[in-house]
Amino acid sequence: MATFFLDTSAIIKRYFPEQWHNWLITLCDPVQGHELYISQVALVEVVATICRKAREQNISITERDRLIAEFRQDSQDDYIMWLVTGPMYTSAGDLCRSHRLRAYDAVQLACALGVRNDSTLNQAPEPIFISADTNLLEIAIAEGFSIDNPNSYP
Repeated sequence: MATFFLDTSAIIKRYFPEQWHNWLITLCDPVQGHELYISQVALVEVVATICRKAREQNISITERDRLIAEFRQDSQDDYIMWLVTGPMYTSAGDLCRSHRLRAYDAVQLACALGVRNDSTLNQAPEPIFISADTNLLEIAIAEGFSIDNPNSYP
């Protein structure tokens, strides 16, 4: 059992059969007993990504809506949602001072830092940061995270 923080680039692989889909399905299986954290911004980012992929891959509206509904259900059942607060946005902005980050990537990283700080206070395992974005992974390493890149798995 481990604790993970999944950014949108990782979460989306659960819903589309592409590289490392099976690895992520296994990671998210409740039998594994992992704690899976996501940022509240994933509620927007994942839906936007599903919609974009549906347009690009000619997925039907019915299938698109089924994937969105599945993600939203998984968000309630499988993930621990880290809420984005005013201080979290301030922290995200401060991360942009030190690193080359897009806005939502900064918010994702700020949320992961919040999870890590909470874990430290509660003497719980620190989260492993999971992303398919190599730039974001490099910044997460610079911020002291253990990372995993699902692109490393078949």
